Amino acid sequence: MALGAREVSGRDLAKRYDEENGSSISFGTLYTTMRRLKEAGWVEARDDGEGDGRVRFFKMSGAGARVLPRLLSLQTEFAGREAEA
Repeated sequence: MALGAREVSGRDLAKRYDEENGSSISFGTLYTTMRRLKEAGWVEARDDGEGDGRVRFFKMSGAGARVLPRLLSLQTEFAGREAEA
């Protein structure tokens, strides 16, 4: 899922997830995951101050950018192990 230094709305993240994976993600799952990433310090979040305030924007934090290469490496490593099994 594409998350970087530029803010992305939760709705757009869900749309990108669908496009990249060919399946949908529930908003409950998405927002719970993003909340946990925020609590870990890897994602920053803000609510839209205009309108009804129901749009939440996310972007990767500096800590998230630093840990991302290691997480991707672990993902590749685990995928390789699973393929061998």
